[in-house]
Amino acid sequence: MINEFTAFQGIPRACKAPDRACGSPGLQAVFQAPGKNYSWRFPDDVLAVFQPIYSVYQGCVVAVEALARIRASNGEILLPMQFLPFLTLDQRRELSRQMLLAGIDLLETLEAGGVSIDLSFNVDPDFMEDQDCIPCFLGVLGNTSIAPQRITLELLESGDFLQGDIAVDRLHSLRETGASIALDDIGSAYSSLLRLKNLPIQKIKLDQELVRDLDREPKIMAFLQSMKFLADGLGAILIVEGVETITILDAVAQLRQDLVQGYAIARPMPAEALLAFISAGALPDISPAPQSLLGAYAAHVLRRPLMYSLDQEKDSAALARFLENCPLLGYLRTHASAVGDTVLAAYTALLQEQQGLRQDRVNQQITETELRVQSLLYDAIRAEP
Repeated sequence: MINEFTAFQGIPRACKAPDRACGSPGLQAVFQAPGKNYSWRFPDDVLAVFQPIYSVYQGCVVAVEALARIRASNGEILLPMQFLPFLTLDQRRELSRQMLLAGIDLLETLEAGGVSIDLSFNVDPDFMEDQDCIPCFLGVLGNTSIAPQRITLELLESGDFLQGDIAVDRLHSLRETGASIALDDIGSAYSSLLRLKNLPIQKIKLDQELVRDLDREPKIMAFLQSMKFLADGLGAILIVEGVETITILDAVAQLRQDLVQGYAIARPMPAEALLAFISAGALPDISPAPQSLLGAYAAHVLRRPLMYSLDQEKDSAALARFLENCPLLGYLRTHASAVGDTVLAAYTALLQEQQGLRQDRVNQQITETELRVQSLLYDAIRAEP
């Protein structure tokens, strides 16, 4: 695994946009962190790292996200939460521009080697209020080989811009350039869900704080599945961040989620390390069958609506076939455990008891069995090493 703190690449390219569209005077500044023994300069100490976005279906990296870091005077690498609060709007705008420039350099280098992937970078929504935001974006892309269609602007959850009418017009104009718009950290606030119905969003990024706890809080699985249904209904692409372990990756893949991002694929890394990573092809091997109890439960959650549908149709034989072919039960049969025996017994009893029961009682029996099984599995999943 390549550590993101071993090496970094600066921002070598000059902006090709006209001065009126990009570059505000007085951006240079020196910051002394309160209570800390280090300082840092903006924009001189800005660094770019890149984290791959992996396609489960294609089995390869299809995009990278450009992420900003700061190298402080003591050598410490600062994360955005440690320096963004100190930056003005113009400085945050410059930070986004630098990430775009660094990302374009990376894409062009990869393209020269026969690899074509896309780029995403974070943009403060307040920056979108500037009428020059689109000329700035197009100006940066000018005279490069990278088409706007390969760029995704991720809107951060800050400011009130996304709640105003100007947001819709501005984002539609940006979409007309061919670029994609993603709303980041969906699920971190109810307000972000409300915005989806009005904004021309093509991609949704699920808040990583939700996903990274999946192996400790399996009930999040239902939320993840619901977000996938929501994205599909909106015609948007869901990208799941926070996939930090192979077990979580297994579960997300079993939910038939395609695009994932997190430590299970790779940590953020400098450009030269990413080039080596992609060349080496050191990617996880994702099996079609569940490889963990969490993955097996995810496969069951995905198919559970079908079970309820078969029950509503009063098709006992089909329900029996469903349970016989259930990936969860298949996993439990081949991974003997006390919990597995209990779960298998619960479903066996369900099939036996539904014979001769009224339909409303069958519905109740299925619900009771599912709740009991769910509780057992939650405890077992949390207990796994």
